[in-house]
Amino acid sequence: MRGARTKKKIEPDPIHIETVRLIFRLARVGDGDGSLGVRQIAGYLNERGLRTQTGGRWGLGAVHELLTRTTYIGVHRFNVSGKRKGTKKNPEDIVEVEVPAIIEPEEFEAVQELLKSRAPQLKAPRFVNSPTLLGGVVYCADCGGAMTLRTSGKGEEYRYYTCCTAARQGKTGCKGRTIPMAELDSIVVEHIETRLLAPGRLETMLGALVERRSDHAEKEKERITALKHQAADAEEKLTRLYRAIENGLADLDDPNLKGRIGELKRVRDSARADVERAESRDARSATITMESINEFARMARLRLRREDGTFRRSHIQSLVQRAEVGSDQIVIRGSALKLLQTLTEVSGGKPGVETAGFGVRSFVPKWLPDLDSNQGPFD
Repeated sequence: MRGARTKKKIEPDPIHIETVRLIFRLARVGDGDGSLGVRQIAGYLNERGLRTQTGGRWGLGAVHELLTRTTYIGVHRFNVSGKRKGTKKNPEDIVEVEVPAIIEPEEFEAVQELLKSRAPQLKAPRFVNSPTLLGGVVYCADCGGAMTLRTSGKGEEYRYYTCCTAARQGKTGCKGRTIPMAELDSIVVEHIETRLLAPGRLETMLGALVERRSDHAEKEKERITALKHQAADAEEKLTRLYRAIENGLADLDDPNLKGRIGELKRVRDSARADVERAESRDARSATITMESINEFARMARLRLRREDGTFRRSHIQSLVQRAEVGSDQIVIRGSALKLLQTLTEVSGGKPGVETAGFGVRSFVPKWLPDLDSNQGPFD
């Protein structure tokens, strides 16, 4: 109370805390088959009867809004929108207050990167079924524009990757860069085979991620224990309420009592469901060893080429998210997290390395933050 005024305080809703945490886990690691997109998460929640705070079904907007709300990492923002729908206030008018956090900042940032990586504008639809090996991932280092297929010759056709900015705007847009397609394809694939897929290099690249994964597993065990205590506490409170009703100390027709019983049931059932899901994930998790890294590297090399020696486009692009062509170097970038997820799936013994090990590529260019592709460390 402040004088005669009642000031409200923001606190996490105990009934929906685990639902929020579940949604972030689905977005980051999924439920055993890789991270889920916004649409998949909405379907996952609706199929299992999990509802929004107001009791409605989940939609794309609700899931996306939840995944991007900083309130869950301890920063609640007031006065963000104007009175008119869709209008935003100036940054200086926005008020930020500290609130209890229920999501780790690292997990929140990882989810934001995944959401950005799936944004449609990051890859033009024309590249999805492009016949070129590096279509949609090769860029001009000078202007940052995509490099697309160009052909020349009448009797014999020659194929090149050419800067599209220079092709559209001429030398005023970019000086332009052109490289024979076969030459660039060979350079990129050779680098993947000899450098990226070297077991020792994979172990170095993935070491920090594997360590963080181990730390997360320990936190997950602690969370499961806490959830079991939460479910047991709710069950104990329900038992006491039922005993009070049997002894005539409480009236079952009391609406407040009915509401309390319903709330405790939801807390108990939600906690039990989360425990079941978490323990199921733990049972399916794979231990990454040097043997599994060697096996992954061996199988990956086999899958890069077909029997006739030609390259497999989908497999190349699952490992390479961006190749920047400069005047004296080619910088190849990719995602260490994607490599770890792929390795985990393969070492987990799932059938079909071709599908489990090489899914639809993520567009987060992170595994080479500096220097060139032969010198820079993977992060």
